[in-house]
Amino acid sequence: MRVFLDTAPLIYLCEGTAAFNEKVSSQLEQWIRSDTVLGTSTLTLLELLVVPKREGNQRLATKYRALLADLLVDPLVPLDESIAVRAADYRAEYGLKTPDSIQLATAVLHGYDLFYTNDKKLSCCNDVEILLVADS
Repeated sequence: MRVFLDTAPLIYLCEGTAAFNEKVSSQLEQWIRSDTVLGTSTLTLLELLVVPKREGNQRLATKYRALLADLLVDPLVPLDESIAVRAADYRAEYGLKTPDSIQLATAVLHGYDLFYTNDKKLSCCNDVEILLVADS
């Protein structure tokens, strides 16, 4: 199985409440034990680094980079033309924000079976199974 990690679950690991941190940690441990392929996009890296850079928190930025290096089997998926076109379809059809549309399009076009997020709005997409942190 291949799981696409949205940004929020990764933030929960480093900065989230104890309850969300525990849920995400537990779920990731299950996937790692079962040799699930974990991946995400370059957009996730961008989103993870905004707050640390804004706050001048190099330690947190480094922590996020190390987390991605430790978790991911696949390299970060870059934005390309096919992702942009599919993301536009999702924005037009579902009214999603651009980053959400890009993340979904990336997961779908790169063959991920599951999209791990905590954004209920993304459940409108039927092209990939959505798993919410709250439900994991």
